[in-house]
Amino acid sequence: MGVLPMIVDSISLAHELRRRRVGRPDLRRSLTDRPTSTWVPGDLRDMPTSLLVLAAMSLARQPDPEP
Repeated sequence: MGVLPMIVDSISLAHELRRRRVGRPDLRRSLTDRPTSTWVPGDLRDMPTSLLVLAAMSLARQPDPEP
């Protein structure tokens, strides 16, 4: 059985980064201030930290949605 992609909301991603004690506080804050989502290839807790930081940086750089 292959690995299924998992949709992850930005708040869960911020919590996982905090649990691992990585990422700058302002990066984690930006994830919780503007809820959005992305996917990771598998379970959030099984992903390498570097992949989670890359996902967080990608979400933090997304433009605000238009009204």
